[in-house]
Amino acid sequence: METFTAPPRLHRDMRRNGVTICAFFGLGWFIGGAGALGDGPAYWIGLALAAAVSIALVVLVPRIESGRDRPRELPKDWAKRYGIWIGFEVVLIVAAVLVLRALDLADFLPGTIAVIVGAHFIPLAPAFDEPKYRWTGYAMIAAGAAGVAAGTGGVVLAGAVAGFGCAAVLWATGAAVLKRG
Repeated sequence: METFTAPPRLHRDMRRNGVTICAFFGLGWFIGGAGALGDGPAYWIGLALAAAVSIALVVLVPRIESGRDRPRELPKDWAKRYGIWIGFEVVLIVAAVLVLRALDLADFLPGTIAVIVGAHFIPLAPAFDEPKYRWTGYAMIAAGAAGVAAGTGGVVLAGAVAGFGCAAVLWATGAAVLKRG
């Protein structure tokens, strides 16, 4: 595979975008799981804390220098690879929604979607020269599998297990990328 060393600006942009995406989708997964909190104070407190975590990650990106000890080596076709895996992820999610709803198995959707999203991180690790994305993928697949298992208890429980699990994984990834870069 032919690679090139990412120039400093591209490296900074990838780092910023990676942390921002983890923060944004971490909040989204938290909201997806928050149905289990009801509509009382626990929901609003949880939402405020989740928003604070996401905002803090994004605000800290330009303030913390990368601790990465080597230049980022990217495949020449990294952008194409990214597009392919995002497209693959979207197609699989749409197919899962259509199939599971048609089979009246919507309770298993949160976990299934989490497994798909987790799987898409694994090939992104080499595309972005970010090895920790493999662990993000594995951890999200595990959270998704737990969400699928929780689907037997209904969609609210499945959403909470997959949603809170994936939120935690994405925030941890964002923090790790922020720290090491």
